[in-house]
Amino acid sequence: MVRFKVADICTSSAAYSQKEIDKAWEKFVCLGPSDEPVSKVRSSIFNSWQRCQSTGVDPSIRAAPKIASEGKLHQMRLKNKDLLACAESTIEQARMLLSDLETVLFITDRNALNLEIVGDPRTLEDAWGVGLMPGGGWLEIMSGSNAVGTAIANNMPTQVHGVEHFCEGFKPWSCTATCIYDPYDGQRLGAIDLSGLTKTFDRFHIPLVVSWANVIQAQLAMLNSERWSMVEQAVQADSRNNSRNDFLLLDSQGRFIRTNNTTSKAIQRYFPDFKPGSTFRIPMDRFGGEQTELTTLSADWLQEEWVHPIRNGKEGGEIVGFKINFPSHIRRSASKTTVSRDVSFGSGDSDNPNSALNPELSKEAAKAKTAAKTPLPILLLGETGCGKEYFAKAIHAETRNPDGPFIDLNCGSFSRDLLNSELFGHVEGAFTGAKKGGMIGKIEAANGGTLFLDEIGEMPLDIQPLFLRVLQEKQIYRVGDVKPRSVDFKLVAATNVDLKQAVAEGRFRKDLYYRISSVVVELKPLCERKAEIPQLVESILNRISEEHHLERKQVSADLLLKLTHFNWPGNIRELSNVLEFMAFMSDSEVLDVQHLPDEYQSEQLAQPLKLAASAGQPLSLEEAEKLAIESAIESTRNNLTQAAKQLGIAKSTLYQKIKKYDIAC
Repeated sequence: MVRFKVADICTSSAAYSQKEIDKAWEKFVCLGPSDEPVSKVRSSIFNSWQRCQSTGVDPSIRAAPKIASEGKLHQMRLKNKDLLACAESTIEQARMLLSDLETVLFITDRNALNLEIVGDPRTLEDAWGVGLMPGGGWLEIMSGSNAVGTAIANNMPTQVHGVEHFCEGFKPWSCTATCIYDPYDGQRLGAIDLSGLTKTFDRFHIPLVVSWANVIQAQLAMLNSERWSMVEQAVQADSRNNSRNDFLLLDSQGRFIRTNNTTSKAIQRYFPDFKPGSTFRIPMDRFGGEQTELTTLSADWLQEEWVHPIRNGKEGGEIVGFKINFPSHIRRSASKTTVSRDVSFGSGDSDNPNSALNPELSKEAAKAKTAAKTPLPILLLGETGCGKEYFAKAIHAETRNPDGPFIDLNCGSFSRDLLNSELFGHVEGAFTGAKKGGMIGKIEAANGGTLFLDEIGEMPLDIQPLFLRVLQEKQIYRVGDVKPRSVDFKLVAATNVDLKQAVAEGRFRKDLYYRISSVVVELKPLCERKAEIPQLVESILNRISEEHHLERKQVSADLLLKLTHFNWPGNIRELSNVLEFMAFMSDSEVLDVQHLPDEYQSEQLAQPLKLAASAGQPLSLEEAEKLAIESAIESTRNNLTQAAKQLGIAKSTLYQKIKKYDIAC
């Protein structure tokens, strides 16, 4: 687990004296190797100094080495063309924002090679003097402690200020960096850094570079999606790709898209190193794919006649992916492990944001679980932020095709024309700006799986009859096409508006409303589902830790009790935001009430409990559930009907829990 203490980083200027750090550095350099920590230096910096010393970095270095000639740099930029393309808007934004702020921004590859640098012209001149230029190398082993090299070494956002640098030449500088990860599997692609002379130091540069990294990663995710759509379209259009044997679809980088036999057992039949539930890559450079330094599965045994390149457009076009057709006689060692679903109703998995949606706890969840097995559309009603998308994923996991695609689309996020194209796709030349080769729509992409349409009440009136026709005939026409395409998917729609009222006002078609509302599931606000909060807290903290490479936080009994008693007008989204703030801004391993944002500190508990010795210590889910039930019973003065309502569970379930935990009432 990556350990990341934001507070430790952000307080480097306020809590640590530059003069004392400089004295500690002189002592460290002069006395030679030592395992004794220096109290005046942040632990992350001291650990970096030790790595530099152990690898023989010269502390008198005045500038970073230039490790790439112009020719080599050109090759590395081509190799990282996707990263640079997706960083282009961020680079341009930084170019304007930093033009007079005495600061520069640069992007590196995964090995800390500087690929591009922009910013204040005067600062750029100073930066050139310390090797901060395209082609410069910033790994710790080359340039000592610095934001990029140390961020890569620690795999977390890093700020190195002034004399915290190990090498003398960089001590006049302050730098902040974070890694950029492939959204497909989280492997490091590069890093982004914001640097300036020490007077420009700002602890809030950390959230800024993290935000920019997130923007770049979102652009990479969109690029992946577009290319995968191209692969899918090419496969569907070319009858030569049809095969009854097992096959895998990969993109040009060897990233797995899908297979026609989507079980872990089937994949492990060919790749024994594959771990169930994980993403994976296969090296495809010997078949014309892109070379990669990232972790891949062993595939030396693949034969060329099994591999069919998929090209963009006509014969001889750029390779965008591969289809591997396995001959029927090929069988590799199979595993007994079966596929693990991402989400489910009541699985009890604390890593799962929907594990709290247990049929035992909610009649609506039980209804949705039953309806998931049928071909009936499901309409989710609920306030903004109450977890409609999470619930939809849980429904998908319970359908007859849980391994099929889950495709989501927010109908309120697009103009009329864009929504039409997003839903139905288009053929090449269908309109000005149409993509070359056309585009597969969300409906077609959901074939064999689940289509989740959020904010369906925002669907324009003139598109509604077209979508109704799809539901009735199970066929679509891409924009500009005359050939129908068959589709079969599970529809889950969601809205936070009164569709019946919209029908009465003529804003939504009555026939479409009755078509999509075969099963209506009403999601209560989080304040009426308090029994779910302990599990939600666990799953949200797991997600934060995994997505942001942070230390996994625990929660104290006092905090969990307080979180359970908040009203949460913003529902799950608000709870998630509060936990993210606490996870980033606290350097404690156990989150407590004092770590809450200021505006939540004054919130009072409905009926505070007197907690025993467990106060201030992390709780298990069972302990948290017991506390929540005891609190509800106490606050309702032993009225079990009201207590069950407050907890958002059935009264029969409450009786079972009381018996399970031996609660006196």
